[in-house]
Amino acid sequence: MTDKQKDTQHIKLYAGPEHACGYIDDQTSISVFADPSMDFDNNIYSALSRLGFRRSGNHVYRPQCPACSACWTYRVLTNEFKPSKSQKRILKNLTELSTELSSAKATVEDYDLYEKYISIRHKDGDMYPPSFQQYDEFLFSDWCDTLLLKAKDPKGNIVAVMALDILDDGLSAVYSFFDPDCQYQGLGNFLILKSIELCYRQGMPYCYLGYYIKNCGKMSYKSHYRPAEVFVNNRWQSLAKDQ
Repeated sequence: MTDKQKDTQHIKLYAGPEHACGYIDDQTSISVFADPSMDFDNNIYSALSRLGFRRSGNHVYRPQCPACSACWTYRVLTNEFKPSKSQKRILKNLTELSTELSSAKATVEDYDLYEKYISIRHKDGDMYPPSFQQYDEFLFSDWCDTLLLKAKDPKGNIVAVMALDILDDGLSAVYSFFDPDCQYQGLGNFLILKSIELCYRQGMPYCYLGYYIKNCGKMSYKSHYRPAEVFVNNRWQSLAKDQ
């Protein structure tokens, strides 16, 4: 057992309130949170990520529902990943887009794109109506090293953004958003493919894509990025072809 694994054993966990699940109908959900009063850093966060935890703002959490275990943490094996025909087509169709990395900072320009995306694509979700404060507190953290991967059109307009946390074994996709009205199709897939490519180029073995739920359309798309591993029953295992 490594020192980092030993450190996570002493972290207190607190259960959040039971609430309606946002992914499975007629199901309730409970998350456990790592002690918010502790001094987090990327090393501790990386160790917790290997135990299925994710970040939202300054909070690190993991679903722990008593009657359901459908949420599996999902990570792509970047050294083995090969884009499919449809994924290659997306990359080819979007070759005129440029990408750049910037440090994590809440700006008005990025927020305007986020606000438009939430207002059009997720008007029925928990993040509607959006606000600049909600955007800042959701994507960014006081202690986490985060990058923004931005896609720009030939005129320099930002059309898509992916927030990526830097872990010691990869990058973790926090959230992505894009312009629903622009001419480019497949922007969400484009950002994931570029994130996987970035991990590969940096020698990072994993690209974490959040939680995967097989029978949920909002989450099952992640299975298109293989080979991959899922964290199930407190261990990482390869995602089977029928999963």
